[in-house]
Amino acid sequence: MTKIDIAKKMVNLVVGIGTSKIVSSIIQNNVRPEKVTDKVTVACASLVLASMAVDFTKLYTDDKIEEISDWWISNVTNRS
Repeated sequence: MTKIDIAKKMVNLVVGIGTSKIVSSIIQNNVRPEKVTDKVTVACASLVLASMAVDFTKLYTDDKIEEISDWWISNVTNRS
C-alpha cells in the first residue's frame, strides 16, 4: 500500500463519516415519521442516501488526491 492509498483511505473515512452525519441530520430535521412503518422506511432510506452520498464523495476525493499528487510530482519533486 502506497502513501497515496493510505491518504485516500484516511480522507475517505473522515469525509464518509461527515457526509453520513450531514445526510442523517438533514433527514431528521425535515422528516417526522409517525407510524412504525414510517420510521422503518425513513431509516432505510436514510441509510441508502447516506451510502450513495459517501460513494460519490469517495470518488471525488480520490480524484482530487490523485490530481494533487500528480501536480506535486510534476511541479515539486521532479523540478528541473
